[in-house]
Amino acid sequence: MIPAQYEALELYLTELRRWASQVNLTGLRTEEAIIREGFLRSFAHRAAFEPTPLLKAVDVGSGAGFPGLVLKIGYPEIDMTLLEPRRRRATFLRFVIRQLGLTGIQCIQRRVEELCEDAEHRGRYDVAFARAVGPVQEVARMTKPLLKSGGRLILQAGQEARDTLSSLRPALDALGLRVESREAAAPDQGAPPTHLLILAKVDGT
Repeated sequence: MIPAQYEALELYLTELRRWASQVNLTGLRTEEAIIREGFLRSFAHRAAFEPTPLLKAVDVGSGAGFPGLVLKIGYPEIDMTLLEPRRRRATFLRFVIRQLGLTGIQCIQRRVEELCEDAEHRGRYDVAFARAVGPVQEVARMTKPLLKSGGRLILQAGQEARDTLSSLRPALDALGLRVESREAAAPDQGAPPTHLLILAKVDGT
């Protein structure tokens, strides 16, 4: 990264910590935790896709901006949509986007189910990011309509999701999703690696 990108991340970190005293943005409280679990694990998603000027990505349930806003700072050529249903979090994301002067990024305050019904967004995205905070098959079912045929849903998966992956395959196959799994680098020495669950859409929307 170039110095301007490091400066952008520093400003992002400062504003995140300032806003966190008033808005529930993330469970990460310390600067060290935000950098390690927020920024560095977001950058680990790069192992699952190739950033190009034509890539259209959506971050479903963006929250404090992990991984979507972090990836946009690191790879400004990506066309990024942050999807966040909660008003205060969406307000924070739009504020940071303005403060950083970012272009080619928007924040939409809607639920994923609503966005999937919008013809402008249905079948539009090459990559969707989401955290496996609920059942993997449910997250996949809700997010799949946003993807182009051949598009990928990239989940930062915990140990439980990885352990149950074999039992999930029939349901994911029925959804028209091909399952891949990838292990990205650990954010720092002694930390566990970042586990990415990649679901590729193999049929039409």
